[in-house]
Amino acid sequence: MATIDIAGAWVSIFLTMCIFSYLYDDNPIYKMAEHLFLGVSIGISTVEIYFGAFKPNMLDKLYNGQLLSIVPLVLVLMLFLKVNRKYSWVARIPIAFIVAAYAGVKLTGQAQSNLMTQVSQSMPDLGQLWADHGMWDWSADGAGVFSGLFLVVGLVAALLHFYFSAPHNRPMRMVSRFGVMVLMLSFGASFGYTVMGRISLAIGRVQEMLGLDRPAAEAAAIHPQVASVVSAGVVIAVLVAWRMQQARSAPPADAEPAP
Repeated sequence: MATIDIAGAWVSIFLTMCIFSYLYDDNPIYKMAEHLFLGVSIGISTVEIYFGAFKPNMLDKLYNGQLLSIVPLVLVLMLFLKVNRKYSWVARIPIAFIVAAYAGVKLTGQAQSNLMTQVSQSMPDLGQLWADHGMWDWSADGAGVFSGLFLVVGLVAALLHFYFSAPHNRPMRMVSRFGVMVLMLSFGASFGYTVMGRISLAIGRVQEMLGLDRPAAEAAAIHPQVASVVSAGVVIAVLVAWRMQQARSAPPADAEPAP
């Protein structure tokens, strides 16, 4: 492996240890890694926007003589006047164009994807479900007529829970409680998937620190276990020095306040 690849693997393990140090306390070495992550993310996003949108859609067109691209360039420059208090009102013009264009472009797409598609998918074809899976099919993860009916009933109950234009009498309260149960099942499943995703990320970082995510030849060249021990030692030394500095700078417990 190249030296730069080995150094990159060591830096990756060290930054992982820096992030894990937050389990102890919010400390300077964690903040350093956090700020580095944000800075790199912003830098990558800026480069992608410049070469993926700004340069091909504006600068290249101006270079090729398409002078109509001056209009978006002027609008972009007007946005920077937001930092000037006297002329900040000028930035409202391109912002208005952005909001109006985004609303116009996204209206049909959002309505189709988030409304019509969800409504159509929420009304299953019970006849087709009966022909394909019957009442309940264990081999198809519980697909069948029962699952289709439960989907429709649960959706209606959850929607009626948020319907306040009519008094919630006893039948309505029963339906509302069933809707709350459906909502809690949904939230619990979403939270479980989120936790599983975070645990998977943590397992991936541990595998990298142990060298289990690379071929044996690459792991032998990088020595990830040594990098993990060294990184942990550096992080612990920084935390100890930080705590000692805090202890020295803290006022004595029996010190009297200044008049």
